[in-house]
Amino acid sequence: MSLKLLDDLYNKIDKFRGFGPKNLILFEKLCGDRLLDIIFHLPSSLIKRLKIKDLKNEYLFKRVIVNGKINKTWFSNKAPKISIVSIEVNNQKLEIIYFNVNKNWFSNNFIINNNIIISGELTKKGNKYQIIHPDIIQKKDSEEIIPIYETTYPLTAGLSHKKIKTAIKYSIESVPEFSEWINKDLLKSYNWYSFNQSLYKLHFPKNKEEIDNNNLYIERLAYDEALSRQLALNLIRKHKQKIEQSILTNNDTLKNILLNKLPFELTEDQKAVLKSIYKDINSSKRMYRLLQGDVGSGKTVVAFLSLIHVIENGFQGALMAPTEILAYQHYVFFKKYENILGIKIALLTSKLQKNIKSNNIIDISKGKINLVIGTHAIIQSNIKFKNLRLAIIDEQHRFGVYQRLELSKKSPNTDFMVMTATPIPRTLVLTDYGDMDISIIHTKPKNRPKINTISVSIPRMREVIKAISRAVENNEQIFWVCPLVNDSEKLDLAAAETRQTYLNKFFPDNVALVHGKMDSKQKEEALLKFSKNKKNILVSTTVIEVGIDIPNATIMIIEHAERFGLAQLHQLRGRIGRGNKKSVCILLYDQKIGDIARERLKVMRETNNGFLISEKDLKLRGAGEILGTKQSGGQMFKVLDISKHENLITIANQNSKLIINKNPNLLGSEGKKIKNLLNLFGQDKAIKLIKSG
Repeated sequence: MSLKLLDDLYNKIDKFRGFGPKNLILFEKLCGDRLLDIIFHLPSSLIKRLKIKDLKNEYLFKRVIVNGKINKTWFSNKAPKISIVSIEVNNQKLEIIYFNVNKNWFSNNFIINNNIIISGELTKKGNKYQIIHPDIIQKKDSEEIIPIYETTYPLTAGLSHKKIKTAIKYSIESVPEFSEWINKDLLKSYNWYSFNQSLYKLHFPKNKEEIDNNNLYIERLAYDEALSRQLALNLIRKHKQKIEQSILTNNDTLKNILLNKLPFELTEDQKAVLKSIYKDINSSKRMYRLLQGDVGSGKTVVAFLSLIHVIENGFQGALMAPTEILAYQHYVFFKKYENILGIKIALLTSKLQKNIKSNNIIDISKGKINLVIGTHAIIQSNIKFKNLRLAIIDEQHRFGVYQRLELSKKSPNTDFMVMTATPIPRTLVLTDYGDMDISIIHTKPKNRPKINTISVSIPRMREVIKAISRAVENNEQIFWVCPLVNDSEKLDLAAAETRQTYLNKFFPDNVALVHGKMDSKQKEEALLKFSKNKKNILVSTTVIEVGIDIPNATIMIIEHAERFGLAQLHQLRGRIGRGNKKSVCILLYDQKIGDIARERLKVMRETNNGFLISEKDLKLRGAGEILGTKQSGGQMFKVLDISKHENLITIANQNSKLIINKNPNLLGSEGKKIKNLLNLFGQDKAIKLIKSG
């Protein structure tokens, strides 16, 4: 469907004179190169200017607008090259000073006896008033008016502030007049302006009242973005519900065999979650569920029992893990029960031996393999299942809404479940998982000991060595996590390889090493030695963040803990305390520590609750870093800040349901308004589902 109203906004900025290919690259890097992207490149601060007629001390260090007549100019060719203009302001002298400025530009702009207008910060040296590098100079008879209030923007190397302002001016002028998509009562209750007014006043405030209303404009646009996301999620959910499945039944033979063989009993939370999962899988509607559980809460067993459920009904199951280490560990755990259950389980990763992999692929297509465990190699186009019914994605909370949708298209008759041991804050669940049903395992098995967490400065490392010496004597095992593989002079961080060499001096031939640059065979050998207690210490990078299960490991040391996010620290801590022995997590930190890092360490010492930690992490770091969008160069939202606008997200969630229930196919003039909104905020993929459905 073509939305002609928005056509101009889809143009790139090089449509306008003065913007070439280099500018396109820079704008793409900064905010996007379409006019639609540029209108949402929001101001970061505000310049306030003071119009003055005389030079007075009370105006010092303020940005002023002043008129004057040029009476003298001169240059200094010695370094630093200085260019000076002397102008007369109401019988007073003002010096305009430039350093290393182009001579031709200077001569063309400052001509004796010309009247000019200058904007810049007024300073004073001795008795001389000065403005160093004015931000604006223009002829007195210029038609362009220097604004009293001017917004400033985040920059990138190669793009001047003037260039960005010009691009924003052109982009805003291309915004059509939209019909209102928010109901009048909501607009009135929040004192919001229209979309067009909010956008314009935010970028080009004209007076103090418009400056004071800045938060109202942002709030209005943030709500629009929240509403667009919630509408998209509801459309995706409706689309998924249209796909019919064959109805399954509860056949508990294999499940009961497995439960009887497990060395523990299921918690009440695990039982409740499994009941919901079985109900979903048994129904004619396709399951799309997010399973959250804190570290060590027992999600893997829930996944296994869910997969056994479809296998008992004659279908295949698949479990996808983000790393080969985790995939292999799941495989080893599940394989223990293969003969007991009378099923066939296979591993599938990109680094598997070619002949084994080829045989597995053939057996999967023929239905000879009931359960496939592997990395994302599982969902490649050459892998054909005979009758895949349930696919579980482990530790992939960084899959976006539309990525999950594309993934599900690879197996249109498959139920999907996404698992994460990184508890997701409530507002993130609303904004990124509204297309899914949510299950949460809150409680941990009763025998799990509480992990004591302490922080120790790096200069006290010898004390830590003494502490782990006692643990080694007791045949306990220790994780030692470093942030880098190789030494980096630039970052001055201890590296895993260097740390292994250092620890070997104290614990000869008793320190294993795992990092991301090792091949899978080397990783497996190192982990096998550690898991079989042939090595007491495992030095590692964050590749062991999730899924590694060593019940005998009682100490986790995280070096340069101040460099890690809260959620990652909590995940790493979750690698210990899996047996019945007392466990301790030691956070080694640099003494030159910032306030936010100090707060993170404090939170880690005070609580083991992953859900509380995730909420705190959201406040400290923001959604972009938690979901990985900042690291990958992506941007989760244009205006919406989910740590500040939680109330708007809740309201948008409620209103989106009303809108979609009333007009699921977005028909008529009201539907057109909603489509405009979805297109404005990049949620147009959801509109296509209406046509396909």
